[in-house]
Amino acid sequence: MRQQFEERTEKRRAALSDSQITVINPPMKQLPFPFALNIGTDIVHIPRIQRLVARSVAASTSLDPAAATNQKTSLSRFVRRILCEQEQAYFKSKFKLSSVASDVQLPSQPITAQTSTEIARWLAGRFAAKEAARKAAPGGAASVNWKEVMIRAEAGGDGRPEVVYLREGGSVGQPGKLSISHDGEYVVATVIAATPEL
Repeated sequence: MRQQFEERTEKRRAALSDSQITVINPPMKQLPFPFALNIGTDIVHIPRIQRLVARSVAASTSLDPAAATNQKTSLSRFVRRILCEQEQAYFKSKFKLSSVASDVQLPSQPITAQTSTEIARWLAGRFAAKEAARKAAPGGAASVNWKEVMIRAEAGGDGRPEVVYLREGGSVGQPGKLSISHDGEYVVATVIAATPEL
């Protein structure tokens, strides 16, 4: 089969004149890409995060204090691990969660299924965006920790999300470009970040 393909290709080439071949394969000088850019992408299955939120919601209504503390702690640990301080404050404010000793505490009134889903979608989006940003970092994911990446709405913009790499303890921020999309049970994020010139 491969031999037949090669024979047909050779016959077509033989039928073309030299000028036609030049048009098909013009000589080309290869130039390097003009910018030092890195790209990262990540996809998250939202139900994975939804299970974490659901366990915490169920534990908050549990009569067993040990189980409730353990499950609340798993959500708190996740939030503290991936969100920087500014994002944690925004998360607690957005979903009207209380904060006790830097822990995420679910509100005393029951959380609706819709709110639980919104929390899971929001956290899944942040997780995907941060993981994509870590992959796009100049030194790769190992060079940047979760809290050194902040996702926020563009300053003075139309609310589009952007990535900010926090440097020097958060006093300096290096922006990156973020595209994020939610579709059904998945969220996908892609980040483009510049490699700083040394």
